[in-house]
Amino acid sequence: MLRRGDFIKVGWDGMGNVRSQLAQSLAYFNGYVYLGVTHHAGHGPQDCARILRLTPGTCDWEVMFTSPLVEADERAAAQDTMRKMMRAGNMDFQTEEMVPLYRGIRNLTVFQSPTDAYPALYAGTISNWGAHVLRSEDGVNFEVVSEAGMGNDSIMSFRSLVPFKGRMFAAPTGTATDKGFDRNLRSDPTVYVSSDPARGDWQAANEPGFGDERNIAITRLAVFNDHLYASVTNPYRGFELWKTTAEGEPPFQWSRVLECGAYRNNLNEMAPTMEAFGDALYVGSGIAGLGYDPEHDVGPAAAELIRVRADDSWDLIMGTHRATPDGYKKPISGEGPGFNEQYNSVIWSMAEHNGCFYVGTHQVETWVAAFRPGLSDGGGGFHLWATEDGDNWEAVSLDGFGNRYMYGIRSFVSTPQGLYFGTANNYMKMRRRRGGRFAEQAEVEEDPNLNTGAEVWLGQP
Repeated sequence: MLRRGDFIKVGWDGMGNVRSQLAQSLAYFNGYVYLGVTHHAGHGPQDCARILRLTPGTCDWEVMFTSPLVEADERAAAQDTMRKMMRAGNMDFQTEEMVPLYRGIRNLTVFQSPTDAYPALYAGTISNWGAHVLRSEDGVNFEVVSEAGMGNDSIMSFRSLVPFKGRMFAAPTGTATDKGFDRNLRSDPTVYVSSDPARGDWQAANEPGFGDERNIAITRLAVFNDHLYASVTNPYRGFELWKTTAEGEPPFQWSRVLECGAYRNNLNEMAPTMEAFGDALYVGSGIAGLGYDPEHDVGPAAAELIRVRADDSWDLIMGTHRATPDGYKKPISGEGPGFNEQYNSVIWSMAEHNGCFYVGTHQVETWVAAFRPGLSDGGGGFHLWATEDGDNWEAVSLDGFGNRYMYGIRSFVSTPQGLYFGTANNYMKMRRRRGGRFAEQAEVEEDPNLNTGAEVWLGQP
């Protein structure tokens, strides 16, 4: 099992742009580590989606792809089109006519279709004008292989791209319209599938929302035990988990595995992470944002971790003990919600590496401190937990590797060189919230060493 001292930093300062605060996706392709960077809001055209490449054994990142620019219209983010500027002590405004088409790269995966001579690298984008799937045969040149939003340009991103049985499956997440956007909810609750994504031929793999209009988004896809699993966000009753063998032609036959947020109801609003480990599928829950969904008045609540077996039986690994139709569930690890941390709002990433399993959290204490200073004791930073058997867990870090503004582990990739993970950093956002009711954050300005942007770390024993 990797410990804190086994990790070294191999990417910092946003990998060339300190305002790159989210290392959202990682993949290993043709002997290189690939990173997808996201800017949810920018400060000019340069703050856009990028795909970078790292040669293992170095800390040198090369930019392989940068978002093209488009003319700003009513869908452009306000910060992109008009930004406040301090000049000679006075507030001024700068207007941008061109803005990034892609805000970020939400997913990277490797897939070889039956007609491909070699595997290719695929990227799921984030865009206010409808997300695209990108494809690269060499990791250098990328092409669009889908319509914007699979024909629905209000679809903002593709959160999951998963190969299964010779097909590629995609899960759209988030909505962008002329009236605004939501990165996680109000999406098209449909799984899409293609046997040859290079041709852009995508079909619906399920009935929208699996027949329930309260199922508003497909949050994650994962493969386990010769089945494809899909987690579905439901802010009214709690997330659902469905599975299919994906035999025959789409749409496929699906069966429900979990409902009602594993009987925690909507405090388990979504399950944004799933990963197979050993003989089970691990499912991480949460509430998007800061652990509270104001639109549906859900929460606040911390995340849970659930283990699902091939026969659909399940265990509560970490969370709230409760009575369920499947019997009384107690957390096997002995840890309450959020690994006994109320600010761990989401299980944000998971990975298996060399026989051990790693879980990274989205820890929101610095965000809460900015808006409600009296609720914070000055802590914060992502939590990283690990296990060898799924039952007994050890904390690798409880403080963002010493940086309270490194609030989440967003991505993992296991490679022959070791386990890489990418982080999220909110230092610059907190720095801006100074003065007035945000005075608690004023000291952030005085510590430039924390202004690191997103980082990438490598764990090697």
